[in-house]
Amino acid sequence: MTEIAPIHSIAVRRHARRSSAVLWMAATLAVLAALLAIRPANAAGPEFPAGAPWFNVSRPLTAADLKGRLVLLDFFTPGCINCIHTLPGTARLQREFGGSLLVIGVNSPKFKASQGVDAIDGFIRRYHLDHPVVTDKQMRLWRQYGVFAWPTFVLLGPDGKVINKFIGEGQYAHIRKAVLQALAEARRDGSLNTAQSLPLKPLPVPDTPLLQPGKVAVDAQYVAVSDTGHNRIVLFDRAGKVVRVVGNGKAGAVDGPAARTSFDSPQGLAFDDNALYVADTGNQLIRRIDLKTFAVTTVAGDGRQEYGVVGIHRARSVPLNSPWGLERIGDELYIAMAGDHQVWKLDLRTQRIGPVAGSGAEGIADGPAAQASFAQSSGLAYHGGRLYVADPESSAVRAVQLADLHVRTLIGRGLFDFGLRNGPASSALLQHDQGLAYANGSLYIADTFNDAIRRLDLQTQTVTTLATGLAQPGGLAVLGPHELIVADTNANRLVAVDTHSGKVTRWPIAGLRPPPLH
Repeated sequence: MTEIAPIHSIAVRRHARRSSAVLWMAATLAVLAALLAIRPANAAGPEFPAGAPWFNVSRPLTAADLKGRLVLLDFFTPGCINCIHTLPGTARLQREFGGSLLVIGVNSPKFKASQGVDAIDGFIRRYHLDHPVVTDKQMRLWRQYGVFAWPTFVLLGPDGKVINKFIGEGQYAHIRKAVLQALAEARRDGSLNTAQSLPLKPLPVPDTPLLQPGKVAVDAQYVAVSDTGHNRIVLFDRAGKVVRVVGNGKAGAVDGPAARTSFDSPQGLAFDDNALYVADTGNQLIRRIDLKTFAVTTVAGDGRQEYGVVGIHRARSVPLNSPWGLERIGDELYIAMAGDHQVWKLDLRTQRIGPVAGSGAEGIADGPAAQASFAQSSGLAYHGGRLYVADPESSAVRAVQLADLHVRTLIGRGLFDFGLRNGPASSALLQHDQGLAYANGSLYIADTFNDAIRRLDLQTQTVTTLATGLAQPGGLAVLGPHELIVADTNANRLVAVDTHSGKVTRWPIAGLRPPPLH
């Protein structure tokens, strides 16, 4: 899938079921983007913006650093699920080609918050990126190379000229083939020169108990946290003392005892009477932690990531697409399937799973669940027959009426309508919200890219700001009658927020250490 940049406020699904009209629009946008380029994309090398923030290097790179090298420019925007999906393939290319291929991430920010140093720093740490990254605030490189969608890869030859361009995810095999061909040609004509060292300096991993925590969940006994950057789940008691760490810290998909099991960038959490369910996002699985033994089993997903699944399937036989948020309602586990822009349901009795809301197209269309569209659904909350959905790419909050499976929008207007505005829900603005929690007639929102917690009064349909000054909070849960617990993701901490005063305090955790590999 590909998301079109704000030349027009639409998103295009690179998918076999696309209509010819959408394909025509994508082609038209490509032409428009190319016409808007600052200069021909085949000029000798990228013009890196002066003063742009760089990461994973000791000094900014220059066109001279790139001369004689094969370079892959990765145009992305933080938070884009399609960009996240490409990261494992990019890492494979780096491992295979080593110094013969230089990958440079080009942060081309969709959201204002994605321009900040702290925002991209957190993204780099969350996904353990070690290649150079530059933030192109004014989108100059984007225009130079005629880019029009996230993600896009541009392969440059040793002379700095464009060899090929790859749009959307699922391009690993095509990029690899092009790199092999380009390397062979460069070696034949003697243009490859990688002898000059580069000022590479990957960001150090913080020695913090939590690393990029994503989601939280609370029951009568435990506070559970997805310690996303450490690939593990941590269970605290309600006073903040560690009860059990589940996962060895290494990225993997191993079931078994708590100390030997493994996860990959886990996110959503949901308690059952005797279990904790985990959206094991990087593994494309749903896992179950037995709260008596703390052993882990896999209950849904076959480990593959795939688009366009339809129908109801045996839970262990179906590919998933970045499960991100979870909410248990009785014997049913609802899943915010971010990669497919849908809401799925796992029947815990029959172990059958499939989509229940969302057509799979990225958008913000209301109506019957099968025709409605979501935009990277990432957080869930439930009350009174309604399943609430945090929809970050449209900066929206949606509601699914479970009785008749009808979808309507509470906050949000479009894929490129975002900001921080209070007032009537119909005109309020969020910025890439990722988490929800219900309490006392209000919906509390982790307004992630606004670094804030917002409140939607469901009776008056009014939005207010409860707390600011956070660092891209990703998830939240109700801890007490007037207290929320929040995963303050980029600050690598948990905080408590008083729902009366909005006061934010660090939630004390005791007895937790980072895993040995960090």
